[in-house]
Amino acid sequence: MTGSDLTPPPPARPRRVLVVHNPAAGRHKRKRLLDVIGQMEGLGCAVTVHETRRRGDAEDMAALARPADLDGIVAAGGDGTVNEVLNGLSHGPGGLALGVIPLGTANVLACEIGLDPADSARVARTIAFGPARRVHVGLANGRRFLLMAGAGLDAEVVAGVSVALKRHAGRLAYVVESLKRAMGYDFPKLGIRADGVPYEGRMVVACKGRFYGGPFIAAPDADLEAPRLEVCILPASGLAGMLRYGLALPMGRLSGLPEVRVISARSIVITGPRGAPVQGDGDIVARLPAEISVDEDTVDLICPE
Repeated sequence: MTGSDLTPPPPARPRRVLVVHNPAAGRHKRKRLLDVIGQMEGLGCAVTVHETRRRGDAEDMAALARPADLDGIVAAGGDGTVNEVLNGLSHGPGGLALGVIPLGTANVLACEIGLDPADSARVARTIAFGPARRVHVGLANGRRFLLMAGAGLDAEVVAGVSVALKRHAGRLAYVVESLKRAMGYDFPKLGIRADGVPYEGRMVVACKGRFYGGPFIAAPDADLEAPRLEVCILPASGLAGMLRYGLALPMGRLSGLPEVRVISARSIVITGPRGAPVQGDGDIVARLPAEISVDEDTVDLICPE
């Protein structure tokens, strides 16, 4: 992430934070959560913990939090929990900072900001004293996303993968669901209009961050602090195309494939089968047709030093 003259300075004292914990992120990860919280309190943080019980709870908890009582809200879970907290945060300057205790399946945000989920001491110190970078988030039909939003097979996989399979198989759950979906998926054409210029593909991902699906770089030039999207357009269809892209991604070669287009844009419009899912940060956040753009308001994201 690049620096910015608008980035607030690190806090002079330990932060007062609300930790919003999604217990569905995995019971075996509760020990890590308690370890991080203990170290945060040892650093002088005032910590309040609220557990979610159903979808939407994290967003509601973030919406009710007030800057007079807190300095930040910390999402303890996966990228979907981060997304919910993000959407509950108040818009504009003067809002609460957003932090993360990565406990999820892929933890793409942790990859993006260089935070090792297994390093509890660094996670705790980051939340207590780390700088809050001012980042530009995306909007998909009006709903915020921090990392990426996309349509096509990846959104169908996100819509179909079961929570139980994710809990037991981790990232492998998405591989299993991808293969299952690809067998019967017809890979419909998607129309993409990026800053008014038309394109066509079978899958499209609008990236705010570089990483996708874990520690795999899909958009090398993406920057959370930049007011732009890096749009990956994948034209191949069928199981062979999916396997080609699936092998290229972990090798860091997806954006270099000759048929793949990666373009910078401020906003895009995606058309295709009406009602088809659009994923944002690993959850379904919208349906086609979709307008994806950069939010005018920024968010303060707590990052490692």
